[in-house]
Amino acid sequence: MRKLLFFAIAVIFASMVSVSCRMAPNEQLGDTLAASVFEPEDTTTAVVAVAEPDSAALEEVAQALASIVDSTDVFVVGAETNRQWIQLLSYPSRRDTTLYGKGQHFKATGSTEPGTVVRVKFYALPSGTRIVTRTEQVIH
Repeated sequence: MRKLLFFAIAVIFASMVSVSCRMAPNEQLGDTLAASVFEPEDTTTAVVAVAEPDSAALEEVAQALASIVDSTDVFVVGAETNRQWIQLLSYPSRRDTTLYGKGQHFKATGSTEPGTVVRVKFYALPSGTRIVTRTEQVIH
């Protein structure tokens, strides 16, 4: 009986004592980098900057960029896609990026891995928000 009493006192005392890791390593963050390092490069302006300064070359590049017509229901799945959200890049230019919520009854035919070309079906909620309810992989 005495052993049981000592055991109970020891358990109560142990639960009252702080149990934390005092040997946790300090996190040394080191030098920080500017935000410009992490911003993606804008390839549309890079093409214009590389072009020759004469007006004919600049006009040709501007006309090539303007002639790209993006599809309205075909997109490329972006890298930020997860279980709740799907990132869609415009196809074929990949210039515009949008992030949509997936519907509760989301159905996918084929793959929805990043980089896959898919045809998308949207559903408009009563609040006006659009969500993605179906994707179909486009084989091209």
